[in-house]
Formats: sequence, structure tokens, C-alpha cells
Amino acid sequence: ACEKHNLPPALTANIDRCHYNIPTPVQKHSIPAVLSGSDVLVTAQTGSGKTAAFLVPIITAALNAGRKPMKEGAVCPTSVVLSPTRELCQQITVEAERLTFRSGARVCAIYGGADAIPQLRTIAGGVEIVVCTPGRLEDFLQRGVISMEEVKFLALDEADRMLDMGFEPQIREIIENHGMPKAGQGRQTMMFSATFPREIQELALDFLDRSYYSISVGRVGATAANVEQRFENIGWGDKFEQLLESLKEVKSADGGPAKTIVFANSKREVDDISYRLQDERIRCTSMHGGVNQSMRDRSLNALRTGRAHVLVATDVAARGLDLPGIDHVINYDLPSNGEDYVHRVGRTGRIGNKGVATSFVGSKEPALKDIVRSLKDAKKEDDTASEVPRWLEEMAFASRGGSRSSSRGGYGGYRNNGYRNGGGGGGGYGGYRDGGYRNGQGGFRSRSASPGYRSGGRGSYGGYDDRSSGYGDRSGGYGDRSSSRSRREYDLDDEPCREKWVQGSSTLQKVPLNMALLEG
Repeated sequence: ACEKHNLPPALTANIDRCHYNIPTPVQKHSIPAVLSGSDVLVTAQTGSGKTAAFLVPIITAALNAGRKPMKEGAVCPTSVVLSPTRELCQQITVEAERLTFRSGARVCAIYGGADAIPQLRTIAGGVEIVVCTPGRLEDFLQRGVISMEEVKFLALDEADRMLDMGFEPQIREIIENHGMPKAGQGRQTMMFSATFPREIQELALDFLDRSYYSISVGRVGATAANVEQRFENIGWGDKFEQLLESLKEVKSADGGPAKTIVFANSKREVDDISYRLQDERIRCTSMHGGVNQSMRDRSLNALRTGRAHVLVATDVAARGLDLPGIDHVINYDLPSNGEDYVHRVGRTGRIGNKGVATSFVGSKEPALKDIVRSLKDAKKEDDTASEVPRWLEEMAFASRGGSRSSSRGGYGGYRNNGYRNGGGGGGGYGGYRDGGYRNGQGGFRSRSASPGYRSGGRGSYGGYDDRSSGYGDRSGGYGDRSSSRSRREYDLDDEPCREKWVQGSSTLQKVPLNMALLEG
């Protein structure tokens, strides 16, 4: 393939060093189009090799043009790659450095969340290829240290993600107001996305040449067929127990612990799951938007090097991160939309490898219909794709409220949700309608030692549900990481006690329990 497209010898040698023997479908179709001088809009499944698809033409042009001579004033790169996150920016830079090894082409990463001085020093030495996040690039443009006037190639990676994150104004500012050549008039543009919403189509019309190629590889917005997708219908209080079971079920290719990413929807829950896994002697690390860049890098390196087997993360790890060898993805919380589900599941089964994705399904999941439709469409196109469980389809398209007289306890009243003895849909232990248990958001009957005392607010003994972020949430009632398996007991004057988080003083206190309430 390299000889066919007359790639430079240095690039060909580096492709061989990376053991890229056969191009993926997205590379096979997009690289020739760009090398022929066309703009492209590429929509492909996550993990399909999009990074090399835009780097190969960019590096080819840089090597054919030769190193630019130094001159006074702002640095003028010939290629700019825009990405939504720091982690993705770093990843693309590493890949670009591998493909430009000993070639003379210079690559620089520009991203926020890190000291700008080292980045400015690197730019000052001259650079052909800049990989950046929109915010930091706009900052450097305003400082006058970098210019867009000689840009020949512009690549927008994870374009849909950048729009989701609100970067459209910065992208338009960079492209339209800083002297960048216009599309079809000296600049080639490549847009890559895993999904194809209306906003992406509008962006393509604004920034791509009118004769651009639209390339779709696989089914748009689909998960890879080589990912086995499993679903566990489970109540909120049983999630952690099921997490431990799911971690045991999947092993790596050599029979050791599987390299796993666990996704949760809130920072607090990520921290709590991580603490609890560490209590179980499971080597894990965590990552979310509340930690600084150095901590993120440490977490990713721990997973890459095998010092940690599990990464617990929010959606900050769902897109762009190329963590090799991820065996298992677990959706502890399902995302709020189908697109995020696709990106999460796409962390495994990359570049043709096999993977497993396990999702915990609760009573109210706004993304469930999209997920089921995606699974059914994938099954129509590829018979090897995962089957849609019947209960999942019923749950997705059931009416929101469900029937109170249903034998399954109404909508969401499925296996292990605490509904079995809940009185035909009342849910929880003994109903507890006024306590907000009707839809399975508390009660914890199946995991608690006792039925939950009514005057104690939400949750069972030791529980205190605090629905917003679950067990261990140290705000409004301290969940005590409940369930009978992990319930803690203390001796204080020979009386059972429970932990309580006192917000005002931010301390843990041992408060005697009223046994009459428990026994009644």
C-alpha cells in the first residue's frame, strides 16, 4: 500500500516499525482521497484507526515539502490537528512522533491544563505539525506566537465531541479570523467523527470544500461487532456486588486479570467505587474532570503498564483515549444518550481485537431505547453481533410508569431490584411509596440485614441511600458504603452504632442506633 501511494521512504520505514501491515477500512478509503487533494468527512466506528488515517497524509506532505527555514515573528505550522481533550492531544502527538521518527518533521503538542512555557519553547524551535486543543491554540494565536497563514492541512478529530463540549465558537474563531487559507484555496480539511449528527453536517458545509468526499465505514453510530455486549438488570443497591462478579468473569488473553474500564456518571461515584475496589484489594486507579493533568497521566500510565488492572472513570475517558489491550468495559451507570454508549464501548475491541462490554441496567435509563435500536440494527447487518435480550427490549419500550399490578413490580421491577416481595410493584420492602421507593431507587431489601427503619429517611440499616450518588456519598447522610456485605459495626458502650457524616463539622461520628426502630 505504501509503494502504491508513493509515501516517503522515512514514513514507510516508520509504518513498518509500528507493524502496520494492512490498512484498516477507514485508512484504505480516506488516505488515497486526501493524497489526491480532496477534503474528507469520515464517519467511522471508534477504534477503527482514524488517527493514522489523517496523520499519514499530513506527514507525507510535511516530508515532501522539507523542513521550513526559521524566520522572525510568529511560528507558521503547515498542519494543524484539533482535538477535544488533553489526553487525545497527547495520544495523537505520540502517534505522530512514532510516524515521524528520524524523518526531520517536527511535531508539537499544545493543550491546556499544563504549563504553557515548555510548549512555547518547543514552538519557538520551529514546527511543521501542531496537535492542539482549541482553547490553548486560541490563546497562543492571541499572544501572536503562532500563525495560521501557512496552514495546508487542517484535521478535526472527534469533531462531534468538540461540538458537544462547546468548542464550536473557538473552532470558528481559529479557522475564520486568524488568516488561515480557505477551504479549496490552499487548505485541505479532514473531519473525523464517530457519529454524524446534524451539527457535524453543518460544520462540514462551512469548513470543507464543496467537492469533499463523505466516507462512512461501518454503520454510523454503531458499536463494533467484535465487542460482546452483556446487560445485567440490577437494582441500585446491588451494583457493587455485581461489579465484583463481572470483574471476575472476564480474563485477559493470558488468563490474568482483565484490563478494565469502569464508567460511572459522577465524580463522587468514581471516587467511591475506586475506594471500595481498593478495599477489596483490587488494583485500580481513577480519572475524572476534577483531577489535574499530572494525576490523569499517572492513572493512564498505571493502566498501560499493568500497575493497575481497573480504571474507574467518568466520560472523560470515553472518547479518544487509545488505551491498548482493554479487555472489558463496564457501564456501572449507563450514559444519558446512545452516542456516549457507543464511545464507551469503543474503548474495547479496537482495531479488530475482541472485547466485552457489560452494562448495568436500572429502572430509568434514558439511553436504553437508542441502545436497543443500535443493537438491533447491528444484528441485521452482521449476524455475529450481540443479541438483544428480550427483557432489555421490553424494558426499553415499556411505558414510563409501568403497571402497578404487574407481576414484575411495574416498570423497572425486574430481577434483583428489590421488588420481588414489594406488593405487585410497590417496590422496596413493604412498599414505602412516600419514601420514593416506588421505582426501585432505595429499600436495599435484598442486601440489607433489616428492612430499613422508617424514621431513618432513605435506605436500610447502615444504608441512607442518598440517591444522587449512591453509597459512600459524603453529602447528606453518608451512605456508609452500605449493603450487608460491607456494613460496619462498632462497639460503643456495647451498643450497635452507625457512621454518620456531619456536614457542618465535616467529621465522622458514631451515633447509637435505636434498636426499637430496627426491631419494630
